Amino acid sequence: MSYQKMTIKEVLDKIGNNEMYLPAIQRKFVWKQDQIEKLFDSIQQGYPIGTFLFWFLNKPHINEYVFYKFLQNYHERDKYLNDKAPYPELKDQIIGVLDGQQRLSSIYLALQGTYSVRKRRAKWSSDSSFPEKTLFLNLLSDVHTDEDNELNYSFQFITKDEASNSGQDKLWFPVREVLTWEKDSPPIDEKYDELLTHNMENVDVTSALKESSVRNRIKRTLRDLHSRIVRDELINYFKIEEQDLDNILKIFVRVNSGGTTLSKTDLLFSTIVANWEDGRDEIEKFITSINKKGDDFSFNNDFVMRSCLMLTDCSVIFKVGSFKTENVTKIKTEWQKIKNAISTTIDLLVEYGLSGSNLTSQNAIIPIAYYIIKGGVLNPQTKNDIKKFLFHSLLKNVFGGQGDTVLTNFRNSLAQKDESTNDYILKSHEFSFAEISETKLPSNRSLKVTDEDIDEFLDYKKGNYAFLILSFLYPNLKYGHVKFHQDHIHPVSQFTDAQLNANNINVDKHRVFQELKDKLPNLQLMEGLENITKNDTPFQDWLSDQPDKDKFLTDNYIDINQSLEFKDFEDFFEKRRNKLKTALQNLLK
Repeated sequence: MSYQKMTIKEVLDKIGNNEMYLPAIQRKFVWKQDQIEKLFDSIQQGYPIGTFLFWFLNKPHINEYVFYKFLQNYHERDKYLNDKAPYPELKDQIIGVLDGQQRLSSIYLALQGTYSVRKRRAKWSSDSSFPEKTLFLNLLSDVHTDEDNELNYSFQFITKDEASNSGQDKLWFPVREVLTWEKDSPPIDEKYDELLTHNMENVDVTSALKESSVRNRIKRTLRDLHSRIVRDELINYFKIEEQDLDNILKIFVRVNSGGTTLSKTDLLFSTIVANWEDGRDEIEKFITSINKKGDDFSFNNDFVMRSCLMLTDCSVIFKVGSFKTENVTKIKTEWQKIKNAISTTIDLLVEYGLSGSNLTSQNAIIPIAYYIIKGGVLNPQTKNDIKKFLFHSLLKNVFGGQGDTVLTNFRNSLAQKDESTNDYILKSHEFSFAEISETKLPSNRSLKVTDEDIDEFLDYKKGNYAFLILSFLYPNLKYGHVKFHQDHIHPVSQFTDAQLNANNINVDKHRVFQELKDKLPNLQLMEGLENITKNDTPFQDWLSDQPDKDKFLTDNYIDINQSLEFKDFEDFFEKRRNKLKTALQNLLK
């Protein structure tokens, strides 16, 4: 399918005749007045103003989606959001702007509306601080053709009073007037005579207008302006007739590369707030509050939207149909309960020592929030089983790739439908890891840990996954109260070539020592302050200053009788690895 063309006036007529709208997936109008002025300078010069993507949608599909009208009279304080389209009075076919919203909105506002922003240093509460402006063109301004000038023509948003104050170098023409001129016979000469007559009392303007070079330039400028807006087909658009919004979202994400790139989540979020007036503020405030918990998290709209679908027993599939009006209404009604369940779940994460830096899958906590919102009991036993579920989910990466299906399967394991009420209720109010670990997951994934898994875990290097394993190995630490670091038992400083030589380690062993130093058998969890004091001290020296050496060794899975000298690091590593493997087999299998 090739590109098609229309004039700016034809587009304005379609907007005015209620044939063209903005889909809810579009962002609000954000262009500043200087951007609009630059756009019209480009239009006047006949420059390309980019391509557009127009979505031709027919009834009955029109009523399945949310559309907004173009903003006509922008007011920075009082009117900066678009009004909803007038359902159900929409025509049998409408056009939705998928790409080019900011440009078309700017053109429509400049030629059919007004632009009001606060004057510099003026009071926000005062109405007079927001003068109403329209777009004018100064016909007496020189037309610049050199590279030193950013703009060739003097387009400006000004008030009517400012426009009436003509001077030696100012003669303001309202740009929208050319829309009233006939397409093939614009009254250029008549307009020039009118300008001359209206400014007879202004000697400076009159004398300027009588100069032949100025007269010719003004007439040429007016003729070009009329041509650009009324005659020239400057709107170059691609016509999309796809009726399914999920496919439209894919197209939108792909082509909308200008400015801030929107994801499918952003677009779906727009369909939610279109049906929930305060939804955006409510969700954004909630995200801010939960991200401040513990050692900071990084939850986002995607997480909250998936959680809302799961916690209200809606389809978890991440598509437009999941956020239809009745589902959004249910989310809005249950919002307080949803917030409480998610917030309680994140408190558990803090208690488990997790933060944004080591929570490798946000989806993994959604089944926990579901258990809580359905009335699940939280006691020492269920908290322990919940921790097992969470850490196994993260370690086995069960949510990778097919998160929607995995969430649905876990929900089905936790709850069942009550045929009398059509509500989902928990199968048990006591969370059981043993039971939920039997859940069948796609791609043969499983929560269960094998010996092969444990061997892989023990090869983890310092990082998020190593922290998860260490958290299992050190279950009695008060993670919610103290920040713990992953500490190298034999410090990193010992593994440089210089230090290895100083400890009489053969050169052919250097690479072996250096490869093993960051792996889990040389890591432990230690309070942040204690880790700082330990710093680069050789392990054997540091241990000699501890009050209860044997307890420290036992608590950290180190054989009391083995050598702790750095030269015996390989032996230390292997023996501690065996102890950790046995411990993990008991804890995880």
